[in-house]
Amino acid sequence: MTSSPRSFEMFQHPFPIETPISFQLVTVKGSFQEHAHEFYEIIYISEGKGTLFIHKDSLQIEEGDLFFIPIGIPHLLKSESATPAVPLQMMTCMFQTELLAPQNSPKNELEREFDAIAQFFRQSEEWLRYKDQGGEFARIMYSMNFAVNSQSPGYHYKLYICLLDLLNTMYRLKQFSLLSKPDKLVDPVAFAIEYIQVHYRNPLKMEEFCQWLSISPRHLQRKFKETTGYTYTRMLQQVRVQKSCELLINTDWSIQQIADEVGIHDMKYFYRLFKTSCGLTPLHFRQQNIRTK
Repeated sequence: MTSSPRSFEMFQHPFPIETPISFQLVTVKGSFQEHAHEFYEIIYISEGKGTLFIHKDSLQIEEGDLFFIPIGIPHLLKSESATPAVPLQMMTCMFQTELLAPQNSPKNELEREFDAIAQFFRQSEEWLRYKDQGGEFARIMYSMNFAVNSQSPGYHYKLYICLLDLLNTMYRLKQFSLLSKPDKLVDPVAFAIEYIQVHYRNPLKMEEFCQWLSISPRHLQRKFKETTGYTYTRMLQQVRVQKSCELLINTDWSIQQIADEVGIHDMKYFYRLFKTSCGLTPLHFRQQNIRTK
């Protein structure tokens, strides 16, 4: 005797007119009807606890969990918060398939990089789970929420930029997890650069990193300098400055918030590092780039 297949609703989301991205902040009371959809969905748990029933799995979820749900995967969310004072809240970003459509012969490095990211998620037939470690997902999701609430001119474009940032962060974390602590480390410099680009907010010190990989700090430092012209520490500084520049241009965060976001909590050091690298103070950099946008 065969069991009857489960029935679930194919959810039709009302996307804004001519806008392939939608963002919502949702409080879960009880549980949702099990459903699937013909678009992609990213769910971030911003508060509370609960259970996510997805495909054939049952997962305990809490603040900081993030899920990528492909097309056609049935799922149901159930709140298990102990008290009404701490409800299960989620931020959900839904976007249509056209945003990940394959490109015909990418013309430059930017298009090639995005096409690799899009292909990874486009070909994913299974859901993906992430855990927010350094607040990278919270930063992006709250930026989306701010854009939707403010609805300032160009906020749809802001959602698109945030989505690209989110997909890139998820892609890098997944690639790093696939590479983590290989049995045979072929290129320790490339691995170290990848590690820094993902974990620049709170990275291991070089000695700890080398101990983790069971390689000599002196060997890594020498190879790093030969390959990049930088030390491990200087590469970390460059990545933090680069991320600071992106935040100065794309957010209205204070300089203090941006410094904290990239993992620098000494403001005198942050100003000195930024001016040495860019030739401008963070404020002058922001003002100059706002004028030229």
